[in-house]
Amino acid sequence: MRLQHLGDALDHWKGSLIELIGGKSVHVVPMFTDDKPWTEEQIDAYARLLRIRPEDVLKKDGCFSGKTRTSYFCDLGEHDLFLDPDTGIAPNDKKANEKHVRSSEIAGLLSAGPSRMLLIYQHVSRSKNGLKKKLNLLSKYLQGCGMFAYDSGSVSMVVIGRERDRVQHAMVRLKCWLGPTVSMRIVEPSAGGS
Repeated sequence: MRLQHLGDALDHWKGSLIELIGGKSVHVVPMFTDDKPWTEEQIDAYARLLRIRPEDVLKKDGCFSGKTRTSYFCDLGEHDLFLDPDTGIAPNDKKANEKHVRSSEIAGLLSAGPSRMLLIYQHVSRSKNGLKKKLNLLSKYLQGCGMFAYDSGSVSMVVIGRERDRVQHAMVRLKCWLGPTVSMRIVEPSAGGS
Protein backbone atom coordinates (compact mmCIF):
# COMPACT_ATOMS: atom_id res chain seq x y z
CA MET A 1 0.00 0.00 0.00
CA ARG A 2 1.37 3.38 -1.00
CA LEU A 3 0.39 6.78 0.36
CA GLN A 4 -0.35 8.08 -3.15
CA HIS A 5 -3.31 5.67 -3.29
CA LEU A 6 -4.81 6.60 0.09
CA GLY A 7 -8.46 7.58 -0.31
CA ASP A 8 -8.95 6.20 -3.79
CA ALA A 9 -12.08 4.26 -4.71
CA LEU A 10 -10.34 0.96 -3.97
CA ASP A 11 -10.05 1.80 -0.27
CA HIS A 12 -13.85 2.04 -0.11
CA TRP A 13 -14.17 -1.25 -2.02
CA LYS A 14 -11.68 -2.98 0.30
CA GLY A 15 -13.52 -1.62 3.35
CA SER A 16 -16.90 -2.86 2.20
CA LEU A 17 -15.50 -6.36 1.61
CA ILE A 18 -13.68 -6.44 4.94
CA GLU A 19 -16.92 -5.47 6.65
CA LEU A 20 -19.04 -7.95 4.69
CA ILE A 21 -16.70 -10.94 4.80
CA GLY A 22 -14.68 -10.48 7.96
CA GLY A 23 -16.75 -8.26 10.17
CA LYS A 24 -15.14 -6.56 13.14
CA SER A 25 -12.55 -9.27 13.79
CA VAL A 26 -10.27 -8.49 10.83
CA HIS A 27 -6.93 -6.79 11.46
CA VAL A 28 -5.02 -5.14 8.64
CA VAL A 29 -1.43 -5.76 7.59
CA PRO A 30 -0.92 -2.74 5.32
CA MET A 31 2.41 -3.65 3.69
CA PHE A 32 3.34 0.06 3.40
CA THR A 33 6.08 0.45 0.77
CA ASP A 34 6.71 4.20 0.97
CA ASP A 35 10.19 5.44 1.83
CA LYS A 36 9.10 6.69 5.25
CA PRO A 37 6.49 5.60 7.79
CA TRP A 38 2.97 6.98 7.58
CA THR A 39 1.81 9.56 10.10
CA GLU A 40 -0.83 8.76 12.69
CA GLU A 41 -3.28 10.99 10.82
CA GLN A 42 -2.70 9.09 7.56
CA ILE A 43 -3.15 5.73 9.32
CA ASP A 44 -6.37 6.99 10.96
CA ALA A 45 -7.73 7.98 7.52
CA TYR A 46 -6.72 4.57 6.11
CA ALA A 47 -8.52 2.80 8.97
CA ARG A 48 -11.68 4.88 8.49
CA LEU A 49 -11.74 4.12 4.77
CA LEU A 50 -11.34 0.40 5.51
CA ARG A 51 -14.09 0.63 8.18
CA ILE A 52 -11.84 -0.62 10.97
CA ARG A 53 -10.37 0.89 14.13
CA PRO A 54 -6.88 2.48 13.84
CA GLU A 55 -5.60 0.05 16.49
CA ASP A 56 -6.52 -2.81 14.14
CA VAL A 57 -3.88 -1.65 11.63
CA LEU A 58 -0.83 -3.79 12.45
CA LYS A 59 2.82 -3.19 11.55
CA LYS A 60 2.17 0.51 11.05
CA ASP A 61 5.50 1.69 12.44
CA GLY A 62 7.64 0.51 9.58
CA CYS A 63 7.72 -0.06 5.88
CA PHE A 64 7.54 -3.37 4.07
CA SER A 65 10.67 -4.14 2.06
CA GLY A 66 13.03 -6.92 1.12
CA LYS A 67 14.97 -6.21 4.33
CA THR A 68 11.92 -6.34 6.63
CA ARG A 69 9.88 -9.08 4.98
CA THR A 70 11.14 -11.92 7.20
CA SER A 71 10.05 -10.18 10.41
CA TYR A 72 7.03 -8.36 8.97
CA PHE A 73 4.61 -11.28 9.24
CA CYS A 74 5.60 -12.24 12.81
CA ASP A 75 3.66 -11.54 16.01
CA LEU A 76 0.32 -10.72 14.38
CA GLY A 77 -1.90 -12.41 16.94
CA GLU A 78 -4.65 -14.90 16.14
CA HIS A 79 -6.95 -12.56 14.21
CA ASP A 80 -8.26 -12.83 10.68
CA LEU A 81 -6.08 -10.62 8.50
CA PHE A 82 -6.44 -8.39 5.48
CA LEU A 83 -3.13 -8.15 3.59
CA ASP A 84 -2.83 -5.03 1.45
CA PRO A 85 0.18 -5.43 -0.87
CA ASP A 86 0.75 -2.97 -3.71
CA THR A 87 0.12 -5.63 -6.36
CA GLY A 88 -1.02 -8.85 -4.72
CA ILE A 89 0.17 -12.43 -4.52
CA ALA A 90 3.47 -13.13 -6.26
CA PRO A 91 3.34 -15.41 -9.32
CA ASN A 92 5.98 -17.46 -7.47
CA ASP A 93 8.19 -16.83 -4.45
CA LYS A 94 11.32 -16.22 -6.53
CA LYS A 95 9.64 -13.38 -8.47
CA ALA A 96 8.29 -11.67 -5.34
CA ASN A 97 9.36 -8.13 -4.55
CA GLU A 98 8.06 -5.62 -2.00
CA LYS A 99 4.85 -5.23 -4.04
CA HIS A 100 3.86 -8.86 -3.45
CA VAL A 101 3.06 -11.30 -0.71
CA ARG A 102 4.59 -14.74 -1.23
CA SER A 103 2.75 -18.06 -1.14
CA SER A 104 5.18 -19.18 1.58
CA GLU A 105 4.25 -16.13 3.67
CA ILE A 106 0.55 -16.93 3.23
CA ALA A 107 1.24 -20.50 4.35
CA GLY A 108 3.14 -19.20 7.39
CA LEU A 109 0.28 -16.90 8.37
CA LEU A 110 -2.21 -19.74 8.09
CA SER A 111 0.01 -22.04 10.17
CA ALA A 112 0.45 -19.38 12.85
CA GLY A 113 -3.32 -19.04 13.20
CA PRO A 114 -4.98 -22.33 12.22
CA SER A 115 -8.48 -20.84 12.40
CA ARG A 116 -7.37 -17.63 10.67
CA MET A 117 -8.93 -16.45 7.43
CA LEU A 118 -6.92 -14.22 5.10
CA LEU A 119 -8.29 -11.57 2.75
CA ILE A 120 -5.67 -10.47 0.21
CA TYR A 121 -5.85 -7.56 -2.22
CA GLN A 122 -4.92 -8.55 -5.77
CA HIS A 123 -4.48 -6.51 -8.97
CA VAL A 124 -6.14 -7.86 -12.08
CA SER A 125 -4.10 -10.37 -14.05
CA ARG A 126 -2.90 -9.44 -17.52
CA SER A 127 -3.33 -12.97 -18.80
CA LYS A 128 -6.60 -14.65 -19.69
CA ASN A 129 -7.94 -16.58 -16.69
CA GLY A 130 -4.95 -15.28 -14.69
CA LEU A 131 -6.85 -15.15 -11.40
CA LYS A 132 -8.09 -18.73 -11.83
CA LYS A 133 -4.53 -19.86 -12.62
CA LYS A 134 -3.23 -18.07 -9.51
CA LEU A 135 -5.87 -19.78 -7.34
CA ASN A 136 -5.00 -23.15 -8.89
CA LEU A 137 -1.30 -22.65 -8.04
CA LEU A 138 -2.20 -21.55 -4.51
CA SER A 139 -4.48 -24.53 -3.98
CA LYS A 140 -1.62 -26.86 -4.90
CA TYR A 141 0.75 -25.01 -2.57
CA LEU A 142 -1.78 -24.65 0.27
CA GLN A 143 -3.34 -28.09 0.10
CA GLY A 144 -6.47 -28.54 2.17
CA CYS A 145 -7.27 -24.84 2.35
CA GLY A 146 -10.52 -23.33 1.18
CA MET A 147 -10.23 -20.35 -1.15
CA PHE A 148 -12.03 -18.18 -3.65
CA ALA A 149 -11.71 -14.71 -5.11
CA TYR A 150 -14.08 -11.88 -5.84
CA ASP A 151 -13.08 -10.47 -9.23
CA SER A 152 -14.39 -6.91 -9.55
CA GLY A 153 -13.02 -6.52 -13.06
CA SER A 154 -10.04 -4.33 -12.21
CA VAL A 155 -8.96 -5.77 -8.85
CA SER A 156 -9.77 -8.84 -6.78
CA MET A 157 -10.03 -9.93 -3.18
CA VAL A 158 -8.67 -13.41 -2.50
CA VAL A 159 -10.03 -15.24 0.56
CA ILE A 160 -8.10 -18.20 2.01
CA GLY A 161 -8.41 -20.27 5.17
CA ARG A 162 -7.67 -23.70 6.60
CA GLU A 163 -11.21 -23.93 7.97
CA ARG A 164 -13.03 -24.60 4.74
CA ASP A 165 -16.45 -24.03 6.36
CA ARG A 166 -15.49 -20.47 7.32
CA VAL A 167 -14.31 -19.74 3.79
CA GLN A 168 -17.51 -21.27 2.39
CA HIS A 169 -19.61 -19.14 4.74
CA ALA A 170 -17.75 -16.01 3.57
CA MET A 171 -18.40 -16.97 -0.03
CA VAL A 172 -22.12 -17.53 0.63
CA ARG A 173 -22.37 -14.07 2.25
CA LEU A 174 -20.68 -12.52 -0.76
CA LYS A 175 -22.86 -14.45 -3.20
CA CYS A 176 -26.00 -13.15 -1.46
CA TRP A 177 -24.61 -9.63 -1.77
CA LEU A 178 -23.72 -10.00 -5.46
CA GLY A 179 -27.03 -11.55 -6.49
CA PRO A 180 -27.30 -12.24 -10.23
CA THR A 181 -23.68 -11.22 -10.93
CA VAL A 182 -22.19 -14.15 -8.99
CA SER A 183 -21.24 -16.21 -12.05
CA MET A 184 -19.20 -13.29 -13.42
CA ARG A 185 -17.54 -12.32 -10.14
CA ILE A 186 -16.74 -15.36 -7.96
CA VAL A 187 -13.68 -17.37 -9.02
CA GLU A 188 -12.76 -20.69 -7.42
CA PRO A 189 -9.81 -22.97 -8.08
CA SER A 190 -10.45 -25.92 -10.33
CA ALA A 191 -11.04 -29.29 -8.67
CA GLY A 192 -7.56 -30.61 -8.05
CA GLY A 193 -6.04 -27.16 -8.68
CA SER A 194 -5.27 -27.72 -12.35
